[in-house]
Formats: sequence, C-alpha cells, structure tokens
Amino acid sequence: MDVQPEVRTNPADAVNQKARRRRKSLFKKASEYSSECNADIHLVLRMKKSGKIFVLASNTKDWPLSQHQLRSYHPTPIQMYPGDTESKP
Repeated sequence: MDVQPEVRTNPADAVNQKARRRRKSLFKKASEYSSECNADIHLVLRMKKSGKIFVLASNTKDWPLSQHQLRSYHPTPIQMYPGDTESKP
C-alpha cells in the first residue's frame, strides 16, 4: 500500500484560486446576460490589494458612458450597492 505524501495548500493560494474562479464566473454571467438580454455591459473590477484592474465591455464603441453622460441620461440610471443584491425576506 503506497502512502501519498500530504500536499499542503497555502491558504493564500486557495483564496487567490477562489477569487479567480469567482471573477471568471462573474464575467461569464455578465457576458451571457449581455447576449441573452440584448444589453450593453461594462464591468470593472479593481483588486484592492494589488490594484489590478479587470474590464469586460460588451460594446466598446459606445461604452462606458462618462459620469456626466450617466447623470444626464433618461431614464435616470439606478445606482446599486453591494447590499442590494441580497435576497430580502
């Protein structure tokens, strides 16, 4: 009976791997939403610790709109915050 050596996973590596999987999933969902719902998507993620920026833009010709364009857009854009995505009883 062969005994495999125990493989130790660095906790930081596990956290980074989880973050990569979640980022990939988020971008995939946003891309699917864009194509299935005929919507322009501009998603920007900035990693707080490293400062790395990841961007997904479904329409690079017209998007992203500037802050001025967003404020003057009609109907007024809906500002969403992290707590807005949680289910409410």
